Amino acid sequence: MCAGIVLAGGESRRFGSPKALAEWNNRTFIEYSIESLSPFADKILVITREELLTPLTKNSSMHIRILKDAPRYKGKGPLAGIYTGMISQKADYYLVTPCDMPLMSSSMYGKWLAAAREGEYDCVIPVLNGKIYPLNGVYKRTCLPDITSCLQENIYKVLKLLQRKNTQYIEVNKEEEHFFKNVNTTNELNRIIELSFD
Repeated sequence: MCAGIVLAGGESRRFGSPKALAEWNNRTFIEYSIESLSPFADKILVITREELLTPLTKNSSMHIRILKDAPRYKGKGPLAGIYTGMISQKADYYLVTPCDMPLMSSSMYGKWLAAAREGEYDCVIPVLNGKIYPLNGVYKRTCLPDITSCLQENIYKVLKLLQRKNTQYIEVNKEEEHFFKNVNTTNELNRIIELSFD
């Protein structure tokens, strides 16, 4: 079984409002995130902050749950979000995505999941022009003990977890680069809107 984890707990300081609720083409970023995972995830968990639970509940269904971080690690970043997803839903693999990449394609998750299964990797993570994208990728349930250890040791960087596990890094092809445009400011959102009309 595969579960999807959408990380939507960031404070969106530079954006000025919650990115999960930002809209493009009359759809919210969270809807795009869910769509990118849906073909391969039996269940999807949206991990967010307390104040976003209510506005995000309209996205909940039999297959989609909206959750806040486990209290012990509240506000401790993406690693805590992955931890919350893993302890809330048992699965063999977890497909992870941030909520600020509305162009991300489900085809990428299909590719990474196949690589994880074929190579028996704990993590499969994309690399674009030398930059590692640890918040996009596939994490096996075998990561949970090390995630727990990291959090208990006050280690919150996902990259530190990847160093402890059998991780496969997959180079992103040139034609796939646009999937990785993340939106941190309203100017970046406007740029994506402009590109969609080019």
